[in-house]
Amino acid sequence: MIHKILEDGVDIDRILVVTFTNAAASEMRERILDAIYQKMEEEPENRNLQKQITLLNKASICTIHSFCLEVIRNHFYEIDTSANFRIADTAEIDLLSYETMEEVLEEQYETKSPAFLNLLEMYTSYRDDMLLQELILKIHKFIQSMPFPEEWLEAQVEQLSFPDTKDFGETGWGNILLEYGKDNLSDRIRNLEHFIQKMALEPELEKFQACLEQDLHMYEEGKEAMTSWQTASQWARQTEWKKWPVDKKVSNPLKEEAKDLRDQVKKQIKTMLEKVFFVTNEQIAEDLNAMYAPICALKDLVFQFEKRFADKKKEKNMVDFSDIEHFALQILVRKEGDKIVPTDVAKQYQEKFAEVAIDEYQDSNLVQEYILQSVSKDNNRFMVGDVKQSIYKFRQARPELFLEKYRCYGEAENESGKRIQLFKNFRSRDNILQVTNCVFEAIMSEKLGEMEYNESEYLNLGADYKEKKEVTDQDFLSRKSASRFFTRNENRNCRIRKAK
Repeated sequence: MIHKILEDGVDIDRILVVTFTNAAASEMRERILDAIYQKMEEEPENRNLQKQITLLNKASICTIHSFCLEVIRNHFYEIDTSANFRIADTAEIDLLSYETMEEVLEEQYETKSPAFLNLLEMYTSYRDDMLLQELILKIHKFIQSMPFPEEWLEAQVEQLSFPDTKDFGETGWGNILLEYGKDNLSDRIRNLEHFIQKMALEPELEKFQACLEQDLHMYEEGKEAMTSWQTASQWARQTEWKKWPVDKKVSNPLKEEAKDLRDQVKKQIKTMLEKVFFVTNEQIAEDLNAMYAPICALKDLVFQFEKRFADKKKEKNMVDFSDIEHFALQILVRKEGDKIVPTDVAKQYQEKFAEVAIDEYQDSNLVQEYILQSVSKDNNRFMVGDVKQSIYKFRQARPELFLEKYRCYGEAENESGKRIQLFKNFRSRDNILQVTNCVFEAIMSEKLGEMEYNESEYLNLGADYKEKKEVTDQDFLSRKSASRFFTRNENRNCRIRKAK
């Protein structure tokens, strides 16, 4: 940012900088101001520098919520809201939400609709309906991270309308379970292969080795069957284990180890099959379709709650944090069929900002992405992040937004953009980085950690730390003696204080 202002001549109020916290925004303002003052000492007559100091007060260096508030207060008339709204605190919002929930459910009790009564049987206890209330509130809070919450929830519920002609493995849930089955079988296969290699060195264990090899072949067939639910379920229900051979003449300890390993693997596979894969495609279709009606009723309750809750907040002239993002989104984008296009207000911001810079990009959600995309042009967004530091998935952060750009941007600038890797680490010594790279390479993959950790992702030494002086035995003994002295001295002081 300093380079943009001092070298490229861009006014500071023409750059939108979105940071993660107010503290980070304040620190950036201070550092920019310090840099400008430092430059002014060299060029005291530079009027542009004086201008930047004035503009800094109204520069858009802020959190995403602060920027959204600016958008709403300047264009509140676009969404029919008051200009002097206030941000409610958490306790006030919680109280109002439970009050709204009571009203919505009270109306449903009076109507006694069959769908609602069915829902009560499924999601309440005989004492009260708190479980249902909490579920509605949880769903409502979750969908606020989506740009168009109602459309998103409609689409998710419709997935439960499942024709029995469709293979369950083609759904998102079925695909996850098939991958789980495949991974589980792969692990068991590796265990057996390793042990079979050991047994191959002992000729007297041939019949026991053959039994393990039969199991191994069976598990490999199971792994191949995990391509569709129909084949996986069929294999699970047909799987049978042969009896373990008995030969008391063989006293090799590997025989008992092999039996223990086989029993352990067999138990793990049987548990997985019984819990997951014994269910047929037709049974799953029947269960999902049985869930469809009550889940539709639940969805309708969420929508009723959302409308009533929004009306109550409007009456009290207050908003919560999710409202701030969604109001800004309504001002900045509109839907034209399946396309999302910027409004005239967004185009004004596009003309205003020469650059849009986003920090901690790996923790952005889809609402924030649409907002920032709408106020930027195709070639003026600068995003900084590290997907390995993404910690806000529980708040529906979307690290895949970062990964999509990371993969399509090149080291040389292309139509999509340019990727600049900041691979040097200035905080740690080389031995720490070597250990870290070794551990991360072993455990981090696309399934665990969102990306494959290899040499191109290594943390490289960036700082030159002086090597610490080696501690000798004499140093250690002298420090130990000093420690004893201070301990004795402290005990003596304690006795004196007690005596006083």
